[in-house]
Amino acid sequence: MTQGQANGLGKGVEPVAPFDLETLRELSRSLGEPEWLLEARKDHLLRFGERPPALGRYSRLNLNWKRLPPAAPSFSLAAPSGIAGLAPAKTVSRLVHPLGEALSGDRSLFGRVSMPDTAWDHLVMAGWQNGFYLRRPSGQANGGVAYLALETAGGLVLEPLFLEVGEREELSLFLHFKDLAEADSLRVSTLGMRVADGARLKLFLLHEGNTSHHHLSASFKVGKDAAVEIFSAWMGGRWAVTRMQAELTAPGASWTESHLVITTGKEHFDLDSRVRMLDHHTRSDVQVKTVAAGSSRAIFTGNLLMEKEANLSEAILSDHVLLLSPQARADSIPGLEIKALDVKASHAASVGQVDEEQLYYLESRGLSPEHARRLLVVGFLESLFERAPFALVPQILDPLLENRVSL
Repeated sequence: MTQGQANGLGKGVEPVAPFDLETLRELSRSLGEPEWLLEARKDHLLRFGERPPALGRYSRLNLNWKRLPPAAPSFSLAAPSGIAGLAPAKTVSRLVHPLGEALSGDRSLFGRVSMPDTAWDHLVMAGWQNGFYLRRPSGQANGGVAYLALETAGGLVLEPLFLEVGEREELSLFLHFKDLAEADSLRVSTLGMRVADGARLKLFLLHEGNTSHHHLSASFKVGKDAAVEIFSAWMGGRWAVTRMQAELTAPGASWTESHLVITTGKEHFDLDSRVRMLDHHTRSDVQVKTVAAGSSRAIFTGNLLMEKEANLSEAILSDHVLLLSPQARADSIPGLEIKALDVKASHAASVGQVDEEQLYYLESRGLSPEHARRLLVVGFLESLFERAPFALVPQILDPLLENRVSL
């Protein structure tokens, strides 16, 4: 008998520290979960054990994460002060529900949302202690941008979040990932989302960290005539791997994805974006802009698949990098796979240093080197800021940009 069989996990499958069958049973019992949810946890643990957790060609996790103590994420509705356009916390509280309660009362939720399917996501769904389900109550007005801070303070944090936007509903959401750990930690976030027919989702993702390691998977299912605008800003953390995937499942589905990445010091950021267009008259627009300083490294891999049914669809994929030091590195790998005959698709990529002639000109006009560089970076990012889904995005990001690259 193998160790996996002794723990009830199945033939040839080893338990994954810090989890085994008894640990999952105790966790499920402490949360008051139904038996089917425990079985789902066991299945996800099996699937995690069947394949190693992949990180891609360019990323390695130099961290003994299995020795980190499990820790639960927490959330806060206390929005940043002085920011206009945010919904009242009382309104947002009606949007956020404990994931355990949502699943216990609605087993079909698993099938409705689009679930990421990496090995890391199976680990999350096996061992999560605290997760969140977001759904606006029927008939509630939009009422501004809903703010939700997801906070961690160290350890191994497994963090699932499900979101649904119902038919013809609208939701504006600001998700703030805050890593407060001062020691080694690993945060693994799984986001499963469904945007139903005719719905509108505007989403701002902000990542802030100290010494943290963060693996984020997000998967979106976009329905007929539905539209998603997502704007992500990565502002710190030792190591991050982000996997975004979207399926445009029906005619009229629209996807706009924007990423602003600032890396400094020895930080490592790896972004993989995959968009699959399954039907005619769909639209996808993905744009990434990165500013890399110090000896940091940034990687972007973009994959756009237009299936044979995606005629009369349009797609754009672009990635541009500005290097602020000779030691900074960047890799850009855009890819298109087009099976349809009548589509419009394009991609672009560039990696370049700060233009020394432009710096010299600005300094000759009386600007300090720091101010001149600031103007060049702001000019580089300007077109991306124009894609922000909310007016509050520049208010939030301007001071963070100042601190990140000492502009």
